[in-house]
Amino acid sequence: MVRCATLNVKGLNSNAKRRLLLLELKSLKAEIVFLQETHFDGNSSFRFASHLYPTYYSAIHNRRRAGVAVLIAARCPLRVESSVLDPQGRYIILRGYLSDIPIVLCNVYAPNTSQVPFLTRVFRKVFMDDSCSPAPMVFLGGDFNAIFSGSMDRLALPGKPIHSTQLRLAREFRRLMRRYSLYDLWRIAHPTDRSFSFYSIPHGSHTRIDYFFGTVSTLRIMRGADLGPITWSDHAPVSLDLDTGVGNTRHCHWRLKDSLLKNQIPREKLRGLLQSYFELNTGSVGDERSLWEAHKAVMRGHCIALGSRLKKDSVAAARSLKLRLRTLEAKMVACPSRSTLRQIVDVRAQLQRLAAGRVDKLLLYTRQLYYAWGNKSHTLGPAAADSIGLVWPLCD
Repeated sequence: MVRCATLNVKGLNSNAKRRLLLLELKSLKAEIVFLQETHFDGNSSFRFASHLYPTYYSAIHNRRRAGVAVLIAARCPLRVESSVLDPQGRYIILRGYLSDIPIVLCNVYAPNTSQVPFLTRVFRKVFMDDSCSPAPMVFLGGDFNAIFSGSMDRLALPGKPIHSTQLRLAREFRRLMRRYSLYDLWRIAHPTDRSFSFYSIPHGSHTRIDYFFGTVSTLRIMRGADLGPITWSDHAPVSLDLDTGVGNTRHCHWRLKDSLLKNQIPREKLRGLLQSYFELNTGSVGDERSLWEAHKAVMRGHCIALGSRLKKDSVAAARSLKLRLRTLEAKMVACPSRSTLRQIVDVRAQLQRLAAGRVDKLLLYTRQLYYAWGNKSHTLGPAAADSIGLVWPLCD
């Protein structure tokens, strides 16, 4: 099973936002990620690097406008053979194989105006080679800045009907998708749901403008689609599950979490367990070295159990907040009010505070790396930076 995700990030030049993105993608377990509005500078030589997503494609504008990127996880069975990167930072087209399936992936960030002419130009590039046999599966994802259905994909405040221009755009958008036989994959999985990926505060309208589209051959490997809540970005992530018939394995190594020693409650609990161990076992063996070696395994087990419980508590708290956020968003859709909007903003702030501790830890690792790199430059480099997810300047 391979999970794809698309998200408008509204700028990734902040180190904290890059950490929030990595945490979001880790919770989604996404292996192929489409990002829009990265806002990276085309005149610089920076790239997004992470050991979780070592393969990275980026189309950037030279004035920090637009910008799209595709991240591919280390365990993803996608093999890219060719790529097309838009110099205006509006689309990326990748051709290759997902396991043994020929596939074309396209990440799109449509402009706010002239969406259909822009998409027509992009689709001509995507479907330019129809002579391949068998025909590759085509997946398009991203922020299309257009609604597919005026009745299902948009909800405005009472007394504010949909403008005729938007209805005409929706008709042209649907006509274009039908011309290329593209299907709204999330809508196929949720035919009657009214969920939205973007909320405009100035206009007071909910819209679903983030999509995954696919050709008819993609339907046989699609296993589900989901629309997440809007948390740290102003768009909701859209995920898509594909069954490639290949299982992925992952091997993890245990390391002591320094947060167990920094926080008073876990530290005192571990201190008590350590004292109890020596009180119960001192004198039980003739060689004290065996006692000392055994205590390492015992305390490691206690650390794993304690860390696992704290992580489960944190995950449960985040899950509860996300469920509450979904409920409030549904309430906002059904009955818009300022009080509900304030509650939504408050819950999003709680989610960001909950993630702040993990972000601080990752930033600490970054500072440690740069300190070590500045003092021991012969021991670190871009490969080491990849291990913690930096934007690392490429050097000649």
